[in-house]
Amino acid sequence: MSVKNWPPEAAKLMCLLNGACKFDVTDLAERALTPEILQSVSYLDSDDAVDSLHADPYWPKWDSPWWHMTLLYEMGLAEKIPDRTLDAFQSVVRKHYIDVFPLKEEEIPADCDTTRNICCFCALGTAMQIFESRGIRSDEVMPWARTWFERYQIRDGGYNCAEEVYLKETPRSSVVSTVPMLEALLKLSDRGLSDQESEYLDRGIQYLLERRLFKSLSKEDAVIDPDFLKLTFPRFYEYDVLRGLKLVTDWAMKRNKKLPWTAVEEAFAIVGSKVNVEEATIDVERQFYSGKRTLAKDENGEWTRGHDASVFPLLEATGALGPSPFLFRQFMYMYENVYKLTYSGGLEIQ
Repeated sequence: MSVKNWPPEAAKLMCLLNGACKFDVTDLAERALTPEILQSVSYLDSDDAVDSLHADPYWPKWDSPWWHMTLLYEMGLAEKIPDRTLDAFQSVVRKHYIDVFPLKEEEIPADCDTTRNICCFCALGTAMQIFESRGIRSDEVMPWARTWFERYQIRDGGYNCAEEVYLKETPRSSVVSTVPMLEALLKLSDRGLSDQESEYLDRGIQYLLERRLFKSLSKEDAVIDPDFLKLTFPRFYEYDVLRGLKLVTDWAMKRNKKLPWTAVEEAFAIVGSKVNVEEATIDVERQFYSGKRTLAKDENGEWTRGHDASVFPLLEATGALGPSPFLFRQFMYMYENVYKLTYSGGLEIQ
């Protein structure tokens, strides 16, 4: 593995990079999706959206303001989220969530709804990224948030939204729970991390690298979840190997860290095999949100489980199976990271 002996497919991809294809394809897609984007923005700027946020900042899936905002953020369009929505989102988040992730019953306040008032790690990492992307200091909205990186990091370097895991003799992290937290830390690094926070970030990245982004350590190198190998968009809090590759290569670039090639080689090859170089495309291969159930208000105004989760036009359009310009842009950014790390000596070849 060196710059001089990259295969012909790599040269074609570099031509796409040099042609700024990662920008062009998404610009075209955004223009094609203008009606759906405007529909989501209009909804977010409505009384209905503000009322929904005040009822609950997260539920129901997948058509409450949370999911519209997260999708716009994932599309690189966070600037389109209306200020009115962000103001309401901040106000609600400040008072809605308790400041702990309870591991024991005695940590739960008497008036706490354990489904709605506890912020899981996936949700926390996502909310922090949305706020930070708009120049809002997430640790001022949620003053307790930054303490969670230390407080709940498991010894293996990750996090787990299943609270019972923490009570086991040897607790194990979840890739799905860990990645949004590390993405949030990396986002926070734009305005500075403490030395301790840098250690938590580096330790979390090592958790992913030790597992080569999708392999189990405890089950003889088995794939943690076969779905991780199928790309999806939007992710919301879901994981796939491209998301992992983008995170660890961004980390290596931002933190000026060595990235061991053996830890990412297999994932890189898997994702690379999915690219149609001639068409400059990469496909959405699964819709993890399809056919799910959700918590929602019933006819009596009570929050109950088992409701059909609904989708909205922008989610249907961007999440359709087949070529995704947004996945392709993420792939090209990741690929550019790897290429630059190779040139600079940041890719550690053994």
